[in-house]
Amino acid sequence: MLNVNVRAVAALVFSAALLLPQAARAWVPHTATVAAVKTQTPPKIDPSLSDPVWKTGVVFEDFFDFTVGRAAELKTVGYLLYDGTNIYFAVHCEQHGTPITASQTVDHVGVQNDDHVTLGFETSGNGGRLYEFLVNPHGIHAEYSSENARYAPDWQSVATVLPDGSWNAVMVIPLKDIRAQSGSSQTWQLNVERYIVASRGAYTWAYEPAMSSVDSTSNWPKITGIELAAAATRPKPQAQIYALGAAGEDRNVFQNGIGNFQQEQQRPVGIDFTIPVTNTAAFVGTLNPDFSNVEQDQTTIAPQEFARFYNEYRPFFSQGANYINSVAGVNINSADVPFYSPSIGIFDHGFKFEGTHGLNSLGILTDGGPGFSDSAFGYGFSHPDGSLGIALQGVDADHYGVRDETYGASVAVANPRDGIFQLVKYLSDRGTNVDDPSQANDFQVGTGVQNAHTLLLFKYEDIGPEYNPIDGYLTENDVNGPQVFYQYSGSGPKGGAIKQYQILAGADRFVDRSGAAHQSDVFSNLSVTFKNLVTLQYGQSTSELRVYADAFPVYSGAQVIPFNSQAVSFGYEDGTPHPVDLNYSWGPYANSETEPVYVQQPSISTSDQFGRWGVGLQYNGVIERALPGSAAPGVDSQWLRSISLSRTFGSNTTLAIALRGVNGNGGFATPGTNLALGFHERFRNLDELYFDYGSPASATTLNRFLLKYIFHVGGQTGT
Repeated sequence: MLNVNVRAVAALVFSAALLLPQAARAWVPHTATVAAVKTQTPPKIDPSLSDPVWKTGVVFEDFFDFTVGRAAELKTVGYLLYDGTNIYFAVHCEQHGTPITASQTVDHVGVQNDDHVTLGFETSGNGGRLYEFLVNPHGIHAEYSSENARYAPDWQSVATVLPDGSWNAVMVIPLKDIRAQSGSSQTWQLNVERYIVASRGAYTWAYEPAMSSVDSTSNWPKITGIELAAAATRPKPQAQIYALGAAGEDRNVFQNGIGNFQQEQQRPVGIDFTIPVTNTAAFVGTLNPDFSNVEQDQTTIAPQEFARFYNEYRPFFSQGANYINSVAGVNINSADVPFYSPSIGIFDHGFKFEGTHGLNSLGILTDGGPGFSDSAFGYGFSHPDGSLGIALQGVDADHYGVRDETYGASVAVANPRDGIFQLVKYLSDRGTNVDDPSQANDFQVGTGVQNAHTLLLFKYEDIGPEYNPIDGYLTENDVNGPQVFYQYSGSGPKGGAIKQYQILAGADRFVDRSGAAHQSDVFSNLSVTFKNLVTLQYGQSTSELRVYADAFPVYSGAQVIPFNSQAVSFGYEDGTPHPVDLNYSWGPYANSETEPVYVQQPSISTSDQFGRWGVGLQYNGVIERALPGSAAPGVDSQWLRSISLSRTFGSNTTLAIALRGVNGNGGFATPGTNLALGFHERFRNLDELYFDYGSPASATTLNRFLLKYIFHVGGQTGT
């Protein structure tokens, strides 16, 4: 797993900051600026782009193909204007001779596997507030906010496919849908991106050699002179009031935050609300929050070395989560989160203040339920080019009389000219479960370089055996040692068969307080994607983990268990609406009882879209054979089979049915057969209706019907 939390930003500086004319020519570095154009006459919302008003706006052209590392072959021209109410963006995408892919038919669920154009803004000035608005050639749109996973405001997009196979699109984004500073003249960072499925081309207007991805906002140029009334970008207060009814034998069975199902009395009504305090900060609360959510099926039968990390989707915890977990880190093949909200599970209430002011960000929350309460805060200060980031964080948890307090800080610096970065992080855990405070600290220091082709990291970490925050997620404690990681991404020659390739390798060796090797890893991977969209991959991981019958400070009953594997995979048309993936891995591993076994894992998955119909198929297997001296069964296995079918009606209604079966015990899932059905409709007034049978995440079919209606009041969803 590769998860670089610190944005190591690099930039190729072109002499001095460059003030571009109204036409923005060629791809540009983060030092460039372009003057915003305010229009007195809004352009016509017509995808023919015949209105001459468009030509008076900021012009974006001469894009860079980030996938292959050279100038984009297909021409893209964008136009940007704004007035006191809206942002207007139009784009012409030449695509003659290259087939268009546009399978998505529902707004707000993502168009990443379609041809699409993205307009992105960073409005905070500290890299903490990114908005992206995406549209495909049929005018279906989606959006993203780094502040809220539930961001889904109402905005407009139209598109048309031209006779020669090219396409045009227009976006109208209300200023009330975004949060920005209250100054009368503002400076934002921006980028325009385009993705072409047939060639997997990722075009970007902003580019410099140190750019690690097209979404790296610290490498984006600035747009200046945005003149707005103070209230233009101040969202309105909003509330989502749900009414819920459940029926059936399992009507009181619900899922907690980490995937377990338990008996809970259903809640017929509750509320999530947001009250803006300033343009860029808000008070957020929830009372009697809904825990019936069935949106996420995170079931897997694949063996793994450490506890599974679950994604958070509940509205209260999703909004402003990046401001709570503010302490930066460099996590490769590991994870360390001081405040891991899925572990809180079902709760009764929560209140939060989150937002930014200038280069500062702040998040403060409290939540509670029967027998427990939690408080957490995060503070961050960051330069927009990522050259400096300072953060503080704290968590105070009281769970059934067990008190736990975690506090810490991080400092990260990066050189915008060469991409070299350094980071220092320190966290301390104190409370009821800590007997020796000197053994309950987390110290990490790292340095490296990151740019468009290379990521090189050297890291040292020392996590004490008593560091284990009860509200946090930690891959492993009682580890002390170094880690090195190298990754290179390249592209093939223009006329060759190879489109892109990636090579990575890493190693670490951590000892525990007894001086014995607690965890050691060596891993590598080679991936090649050809121009016919075939991807071939080989990877290996050799890992040993020492476990004890009685760990620190006794260290008795030591056992070294393997987590080794080799894997080969074949992918076809990944990143499109109809991918096919085959994988096979093998090697000595440890089963769920930490007994050494030899594991083989075959898998195949595919999905496709047929107009408004979508289908997905998956077949995975785990075969375990006991190694000499193992107490595991001689041969054991587990198989997962699943099929899903969906149908859309218009751009706001979806019906889906899924059938999944898991049999056998040789894996990491509970056996059973699961049938689940879901209907969702989003209305023009932002109200939502859900009707579900069962739950896609349960081990077996739940005999449970859920009917939920969400009344939306006030501002836009997720703002």
